[in-house]
Amino acid sequence: MLNWKRVFLGLSLLEFAIGFSNARPNVFFYLGLPQGAIFFILYLICRLFEKELAFDDEQNRAMELARQAAPPTPPPASISRSKDKTNPSFNAARSP
Repeated sequence: MLNWKRVFLGLSLLEFAIGFSNARPNVFFYLGLPQGAIFFILYLICRLFEKELAFDDEQNRAMELARQAAPPTPPPASISRSKDKTNPSFNAARSP
């Protein structure tokens, strides 16, 4: 599984290194610092939600185990919806 936290940290360090380098022959080297800051913020967001996602995964696993352990419920009985078995008060209101 791809660990996005490490990818964002690596990209932010790479972009900061490009931004702080003295070799700026191209305009795109000036974008290194802002891109590094953006990737560092994404890294911090991943760190912030890391425990929340682990907690959600744990709850989902517990719910799935509870569903598997519970006895199966029988399917509901089929309900006939024919016109002959309607409420008599409605039939009297519709009759001429």
